[in-house]
Amino acid sequence: MSGPSTVKTDAESTPERPLSLDEYERYGRQMIMPGWGLPGQLRLKQARVAVVGAGGLGCPVLQYLAGTGVGTIEIFDHDLVSKSNLHRQILHTTERIGMSKAVSASLAMQSLNPNVRVIPREEAIQPSTALARLRDSDIIIDCTDRPMTRYLLNDAAVRLGKPLVSGAAISSAGQWAVYGGSAKGQKRACYRCLWPALLPGAAGRCEDVGVWGVVTGMVGTGMASEVIKLLLGNEDPNPLLHIFHLGGVPLVRTIKMKPPSPKCKACGPDATITDDLAEADYDEFCEAVLVDELTGEVVGAPGERVGAKDFASLIGKGDVIVVDTRPEIEYGIASIPHTLNIPLDRILSNPLEVPTRQEVIFLCRQGNDSQLAASALRAALTPDTPVSTGEALADGAGAPAAAVPRVRDVRGGLRAWARDVDPSFPLY
Repeated sequence: MSGPSTVKTDAESTPERPLSLDEYERYGRQMIMPGWGLPGQLRLKQARVAVVGAGGLGCPVLQYLAGTGVGTIEIFDHDLVSKSNLHRQILHTTERIGMSKAVSASLAMQSLNPNVRVIPREEAIQPSTALARLRDSDIIIDCTDRPMTRYLLNDAAVRLGKPLVSGAAISSAGQWAVYGGSAKGQKRACYRCLWPALLPGAAGRCEDVGVWGVVTGMVGTGMASEVIKLLLGNEDPNPLLHIFHLGGVPLVRTIKMKPPSPKCKACGPDATITDDLAEADYDEFCEAVLVDELTGEVVGAPGERVGAKDFASLIGKGDVIVVDTRPEIEYGIASIPHTLNIPLDRILSNPLEVPTRQEVIFLCRQGNDSQLAASALRAALTPDTPVSTGEALADGAGAPAAAVPRVRDVRGGLRAWARDVDPSFPLY
């Protein structure tokens, strides 16, 4: 009879075997890579990262960091999963619509790899909380789409001495890079060094402009690779900015980043941003407008407005023109009868192109672009301004042009129309 077995059956780690048997098997294909090995896997296991945003960029970042075995992953996101997220936010599911994105993502990550510690935080990072919330993380990862938050996370990373991995994706393009900290002993530029002022058009959001799901996937995957390289100590010797374009040749271009700017207000020798981040006044810097988180509509914008139900009673009247300001491709997806499509960019470049009657009502998807169109037409019209009756509407209704028509826009746009008037109207 053979003696007692000397083979260990304990699946847990020990000082001699610092990973569990499950982890050896789970991470084996990456540990055998040059520059990785057991020491690299242990660095990942001991790491703690903060991921701000569990949306289009956050989902691939979170998925790959969990799969790779990053020990503690903290997720900050105050938003809820919606159906319109699912084409690109691949950790969320139809069953979890309405759930906190932070919680939904954590469920998916724990299902993928129960060895990692995931901490969902159902909150937004604010100037008053940023330093305290992010202090314990080794790396801060910006997966947001708000310029204010982007600069806030940069400033927090600089104050805390942490590297920031930041990316952006919209339409068919995106970019990502590592900012701050040091690369092979050389100080990296922070985000403000490269972009001390908000770039024109940088405030565009996927909700307004659109985005290919694969673009957020590519950029998020690139961001995850930067995080892993940092944790392994294999970061690029020269800081690089990676630019991705779906129709580009090559698909990804890599540009050597500039050195830190001595004029930078965040990391320069005469920096004016202190630990009191609330003093940085991010809303003013980004020229931000206040947006209702529930409706997505600009709050407090000037101008006369009409509610969706009252608007319904005005459609088709001969003395009222309704102008839908959405791009032609969106107007072709779904539209309200008796409306005329003139995209916002055309209205802003030539407001008097809009045909006028006794009243002009502007309409858009959620009530923001219509305010801009209405404001532009009001500014262009005076009692002496010649106005154009423009092309006739499809239904042939017509009326003489008014000298100075009443100009309004629909509060809440087509979202309010679908909610309050016609539930069968398709939202997208």
